[in-house]
Amino acid sequence: MTWRVGAALLLAASTAHAAAGDAADVSKPKKDRARATKAAKHARALPVAGAHAAPLVDLYNEHTHEWLAVDPTALPSAPTMDRFLRDHYTNKSMHMEPRLVHVLVAAAAHFHQPEVHIVSGFRHPKFNLVLRKKGHQVARDSQHTHGNACDFFLPHVTTRALHAWAKDQKLGGVGLYLDSGFVHMDTGAVRYWSGD
Repeated sequence: MTWRVGAALLLAASTAHAAAGDAADVSKPKKDRARATKAAKHARALPVAGAHAAPLVDLYNEHTHEWLAVDPTALPSAPTMDRFLRDHYTNKSMHMEPRLVHVLVAAAAHFHQPEVHIVSGFRHPKFNLVLRKKGHQVARDSQHTHGNACDFFLPHVTTRALHAWAKDQKLGGVGLYLDSGFVHMDTGAVRYWSGD
């Protein structure tokens, strides 16, 4: 801490203390006490030197083209995540497994990446059936339909590297989709597979 910052903080603290004392002194006129209270509030609002804030992680939904900035120290509320990870086909959302957002933020932190791209979060059973009829590799009772899964990738990180990291988490199911360029993670039983 430089002497200027230290002096400024000391001055702010002494001003706040003096102002608080003036505000409590009932022998002074009401107007002077009000000014002293205002000065004390202003002095407390001065910034204090400390550590850098944690960098935000930007989540990007590939289908809705929405962005969500996430503070790793204060994760978004459940309704915010539920809406962000909603099914793009039906525009319906459901309560998503809270551990998924932790996984997304942890992946970004591990690879020192500012962005995580979401390929699929919640998948409505109706959309899941449409995908099965079109021959896509989706399970009949997919974890996506229960709000327990997320398919994602990190720009500038290989799918194989992300897959290896995902397996190390031992959270649940992990699927590797090399051709499509994403990894599936869910909170079901621990199991591994590969797809297109």
